[in-house]
Amino acid sequence: MAKIDEIKEFLTTLRVFFTVSIAIMVAIGGGLITSYRQQTFDVVFYIGIFSEFILMISVLFIIKKLKSKTKEIKDL
Repeated sequence: MAKIDEIKEFLTTLRVFFTVSIAIMVAIGGGLITSYRQQTFDVVFYIGIFSEFILMISVLFIIKKLKSKTKEIKDL
């Protein structure tokens, strides 16, 4: 397989991870808003906040990798 095809496949995989991460963030965010409105601050609420934070960091990492791989294709 050519180098460019390998990079394109990796980009596709990163885009899928990005999409799934955003969908999970939206779902958890909705649950957090519901818990906040009902003033239910239990363990699940704090786990949700921690999960959102971890997902934000992973999304930033994914975006950084997407940029670098896109630039790598440009250089080929």
